[in-house]
Amino acid sequence: MSERLLEIKDLVVHYETDAGVVEAVNGINLTLNKGQSLGLVGETGAGKTTTALSVLRLLPDPPARIISGSIRFGGQDVLAMGKDELQKYRGKKVSMIFQDPMTSLNPVMTIGEQVVESLQIHEPELTGAQLIEKAQKTLEMVGIRTERFNDYPHQFAHVR
Repeated sequence: MSERLLEIKDLVVHYETDAGVVEAVNGINLTLNKGQSLGLVGETGAGKTTTALSVLRLLPDPPARIISGSIRFGGQDVLAMGKDELQKYRGKKVSMIFQDPMTSLNPVMTIGEQVVESLQIHEPELTGAQLIEKAQKTLEMVGIRTERFNDYPHQFAHVR
C-alpha cells in the first residue's frame, strides 16, 4: 500500500464579502498517495484555486475562512502549523504552479536566479556552486534545458 501524502476531509471554505457569503468549497474530500498525480479540473469558480490555496494556507484572510474540515500532508495537520512550520512546508514539501508565468515569476530576475533563491531559503547549507547545480537539475526535471537558466520569464512566452 502506498504512503498517504495528502488527505483533505470535508473541507469547507467561504469568502465573507460585503455582498454576502460565497461558498467556494463545500465539503471536498480527496486523498493523494506518494507517487500519484492529481489534477483539479472544473469550471471557473468551481473552487480549484481555493482548494490549492487552502493546502498551502495562503487564502486571503479576510475575506476567506476555512469553516471546517481538515488538511493533512505527510501526516501533519496543515491547519495547525505555525508560521515557522509553514515556511518550511511551502516550497520544500508543497508548492503551486500558476498558469500564467508572467504573473507568477519576477520579470527582472532570470529563471535560474529565481530557482536558486528558493533553494537558498529551503537548503541554506548548500554552497553557491551546489545551488546552481541543483537549480539546473531541477529545471531539467521539468523539461527546461540548462541553456535556458539565464533566460528571463518573458523569453519563455515566445519559444515554442
